[in-house]
Amino acid sequence: MTVVRLSSLVMLWMLPACQRPANGLPSEPHLELTWSGKDQGKLSGAATAQWCEPRRFLEIHAVQGDTGAALALYPERALAAGSYPVVDPPKAESLPPAAGVAVRWLGPTVVQGFQGDSGSVILERSSTGLWSGRFGARARSVADTQRIRLTGSFRDLVVKPAASGCVDPDQESDVDPEPPDSSVH
Repeated sequence: MTVVRLSSLVMLWMLPACQRPANGLPSEPHLELTWSGKDQGKLSGAATAQWCEPRRFLEIHAVQGDTGAALALYPERALAAGSYPVVDPPKAESLPPAAGVAVRWLGPTVVQGFQGDSGSVILERSSTGLWSGRFGARARSVADTQRIRLTGSFRDLVVKPAASGCVDPDQESDVDPEPPDSSVH
């Protein structure tokens, strides 16, 4: 058997791996994440992407069991492909373009939570309009001094309008409304 014929057979054998699923539809939106440090772990699961127009940010998140991850991307104007520096989540909204990254999982006795404070998220858009990307960040614990390194990717995201929790910042009130008078004194 010649090298050319053998190469052709290998290519034919590998071709199904390059094709779309049998139903002809693109693969499901997905997020992959690994972390390393004192604790190590991974998350792999279905992802969602929601655009909050009043606040101009994209939220990408995935939850699998007791483990969850979220990315919030704040573009300068409109959502666009590019690099988004990771900053402390509370600062991300006021420093566009920027990204906030968070992960949590159930440890042996407590929920572990971490927030990214450096790194980047690379966002890409395909010719079909689907969003994909990759990220790498350093994150610190919300409860103690632990630090971890996060690496991950997401693919085939369809951005939908945010269903809830997306409030115009100009209409938000920092003051709780006064409770009604109970007439009991």
